[in-house]
Amino acid sequence: MAAEIDFLMLYKILGLNADCELDEFKLAYRRRVAVLHPDRRPDGANAEVATERLRQLTTLYGSAMAFQRQHGRLPGAAAPPRLAAGGGRAGTDRPPSRGNDPVQRPAREPKGAGFSPRWLIVLVFAALVWLLWPRERTTPESSTTTAVIAYVGDDSSPQGATPPAPAIALGMGPDAIRAIEGPPGAIVSGERWEYGPSWIRFENNKVVDWYSSPQRPLDAPAHPPPAKE
Repeated sequence: MAAEIDFLMLYKILGLNADCELDEFKLAYRRRVAVLHPDRRPDGANAEVATERLRQLTTLYGSAMAFQRQHGRLPGAAAPPRLAAGGGRAGTDRPPSRGNDPVQRPAREPKGAGFSPRWLIVLVFAALVWLLWPRERTTPESSTTTAVIAYVGDDSSPQGATPPAPAIALGMGPDAIRAIEGPPGAIVSGERWEYGPSWIRFENNKVVDWYSSPQRPLDAPAHPPPAKE
């Protein structure tokens, strides 16, 4: 599939490089969808061109995400190096290079030289000192702290910047849902689109109900808001 899809065109549309992060890739896609979405063009200016570009972008994005799920990386990104047993790289039998080691190896003792008992005494004494030497206990607070980095949106963007991608709402059409969530995993009876355990139901090509599962959340609340009386 990767050989039939022009992923370079996708990166060019999104303004990214092939070695970008997955979160950066998804964010750029949603921002581009927000620009091309027909709902953002109330005056109908270039609506047909924008719709065609949106369909092309959605197709390329779906193919890229399928590639990422299969290979664990975005198309065009470098694959992580595979390590062979012993710490060396795969495809070579040579041990890892130690560089220019200024320390020279000691000369081998001539054959027949016996092991001096005093060295044995020194080694035993060193082992006892190491075992009996008081050590500072490591408290749980001094253990390695895992840094948690939370993504915070940039609210300081200038006026007129690209608005965030629209969320699912009642009355949306199939093209709008496909632009937000991508192609469905399955379509039941032509009216229910399934995204794993989550689903969206249509009537007359308009969204009338949905369910967002925590295992595969949709870009919407768990259930649609109740109708106003």
